Amino acid sequence: MKQLPGRSRPPWIQQLISFAALVIVTIWMVTLLPVLLVVGLIAAVLLIPVLRQLREEIDQIDRTQRVDNVAPKDVTPWHRRVWNRWHSR
Repeated sequence: MKQLPGRSRPPWIQQLISFAALVIVTIWMVTLLPVLLVVGLIAAVLLIPVLRQLREEIDQIDRTQRVDNVAPKDVTPWHRRVWNRWHSR
């Protein structure tokens, strides 16, 4: 690749800039990663009661809809039913 006319930076300055950028990004990542892990852990712990409540509500809706004692409809595709019957023998 040809160099455009004009003054260019010496190679040692470009290497120094690259090294400085690498150091800054490394320090930033080392500082940010534990914070993100702790925030994720706190969010996961706070979601536990919400997910339990959601599960209870879904179970309650399911119980109210099954009052008719109607068996659930089999929605397995025909090819999977044939495959399952063939393998169950």
